[in-house]
Amino acid sequence: MDYPNQNREARDRILALTANLTDAELARPLEGGWTVGAELAHLAFWDRVHIGRLRAALESGGDLPAPFPAGAPDAINNAGLPGWRAIPGPTARREFEEASAEVDAFLAALDEATAERIRASGLGRNLERFRHRGEHAEAIEAGLRR
Repeated sequence: MDYPNQNREARDRILALTANLTDAELARPLEGGWTVGAELAHLAFWDRVHIGRLRAALESGGDLPAPFPAGAPDAINNAGLPGWRAIPGPTARREFEEASAEVDAFLAALDEATAERIRASGLGRNLERFRHRGEHAEAIEAGLRR
């Protein structure tokens, strides 16, 4: 699997979707109380969380982090949504751009043995950020079509 290129393509897709949006468009309501800007802030947050945990484990030489317990991401998202909605859209877009670039560079530099170890530990989605980004790109596209 060519996850580095797929991650980059998913990042580029979101950046292209949001490149010329006005502040009002970035604040456009989406399903479930989300906005375009909140989606971007959420993506930046989770990229940083997953890779921060992974980076710390790899740098310490210890075990890889355990996957989050069932339900924990939903609880974190529910708690984070009000704050993500409060971030101005252009700031959220910039945060996503910076976080995703950093994450993509870190992941692309991993050797194949490390990538396989991460997958085997159940953390494959941490490598494959394109999966999460794709879900949110679809939500943004749907919201912008309305």
